[in-house]
Amino acid sequence: MKKNLLLFLIIIFSISLNSQTADKQIQSAVSKFYNFNFSKASAEFDLFSKKHPDDHRGFYYKSVMYSWFFLGTLNEAYIDSFNLYSRKAATILEQLDDDKETDKTRKLFWLGMIDYNNSVVSARSNDFASALVSTTSMRNRLEEAIKINPDFYDAYLGIGLSNFAFAEVPAALKWAANLVGFNSDKELGLSYIQLVAEKGNVLKTDAQFYLSQIYSRTIIDYPEAEKILIKLVKSYPNNLLFNYSLAWIKHELNDLTTAEKILRNIISSKDSLFPFIISNSHLLLANIFFTKEQYDSATVHYNLFRDNRVNNDYVGFANLRTGISFELLGNRKQAIKYYEKSDEGNKDIDEDIYAERLGKIFVQKPITQEFKTIQHLKNLLKLKKYKDVEELLTKTLSESGTSTNVKAELYLLASELQLIKKNYDDALENALLCLKYNSEKENAVAAEAYYCAAVAFSNLKRETEAISYLKKIDNIDDFDFRTTIKNKAYSLLRKINKQSD
Repeated sequence: MKKNLLLFLIIIFSISLNSQTADKQIQSAVSKFYNFNFSKASAEFDLFSKKHPDDHRGFYYKSVMYSWFFLGTLNEAYIDSFNLYSRKAATILEQLDDDKETDKTRKLFWLGMIDYNNSVVSARSNDFASALVSTTSMRNRLEEAIKINPDFYDAYLGIGLSNFAFAEVPAALKWAANLVGFNSDKELGLSYIQLVAEKGNVLKTDAQFYLSQIYSRTIIDYPEAEKILIKLVKSYPNNLLFNYSLAWIKHELNDLTTAEKILRNIISSKDSLFPFIISNSHLLLANIFFTKEQYDSATVHYNLFRDNRVNNDYVGFANLRTGISFELLGNRKQAIKYYEKSDEGNKDIDEDIYAERLGKIFVQKPITQEFKTIQHLKNLLKLKKYKDVEELLTKTLSESGTSTNVKAELYLLASELQLIKKNYDDALENALLCLKYNSEKENAVAAEAYYCAAVAFSNLKRETEAISYLKKIDNIDDFDFRTTIKNKAYSLLRKINKQSD
């Protein structure tokens, strides 16, 4: 009896030890993977699969690696490898016993994550029907896993991301989701992502990165995004995506020096697997030089952006900015060539929509002195030269030849300056003056002024008036940078509602 018990304990210990060894091996490979050391990670995944043929994780992470390569290059050749390793991982999982609840939960989770990866690749390939099928399968599996074990936190990420993403899709695509009974809840989705970012295990890093992007682009909480990304970069210093995201946030927080340093490090990596990150780093660096009014350097990096790009996102905007740079350098003939190409961007992106509209105007007539003054003031704000901004605003507003329409834009900039300085009464006064002088009813100017007024009202504890001004933005039909302003308005309204709860 004692001998049998001893043998049983030895077997159990051996299984446990083997499991712990496998976990350490896969964690080592995954760490290299997240740190963009793909050759070593790939070799370790292959070795893991050879040593542990009944463990799906080596194949699963190889499939994720190839999905990253596809997303970074849009080279469809990577999809074949992604599908190959996804099927290998799925085959192993489908053969596993799931008599125990823990085994069934684990099986459902990993199959659900394979569905999730399929949905991302399909969506990026513009195969939205397949993406919807995979997302539906993912949700069914992960929801079942959560029913079995509500504390299996990693399972909440896919559901959270799909809830958040489908709440953001254009109305033209929502009918398809509604057709299969696919509901979305933006706030629920966010809470699930936050949960995994805090308590997740396998997907904690992924959840933190996704959360940083939501704070960057939708919720508009740059300081929170910055906190997350600083930690991620510290853990994975060679991850170009984490570094680029941090540079983007630093740029939005007007820390141009740090942003430029990070971007130069990314570009110097000479990475070939992620031209998307390299090209966007050139674009952001070009925008920094444009802000500094170093137009020769700006044109160099706008050209490098175009040379490395993988699609037409921001191409129109880069062409517009290149044209403006040449015109401000005194070369209008060269500028017109780029203005004429300002319609080559993605018609779904704010910057490219704006570029197409403005490019058509600049082809017909040169840049005005008023435009130059407004742009110079915007650059000074971005560079945190607040005293210079104040002096130039005062000077320009006092000039007799300043038109009412230009005054509207000047008062808008004055309102933004006072918000930065936390002078909320002055910010409100300038926002209202902007609306008063906006005689041509420029929609973008009005929307920005309503937003500035709402921020001022909110900080003055006049929440009802703040909400009323945010609602005014909804009543404007069309304006430049609509998505950006709408997201800022949504974020402020969300903050107000949370404070009142």
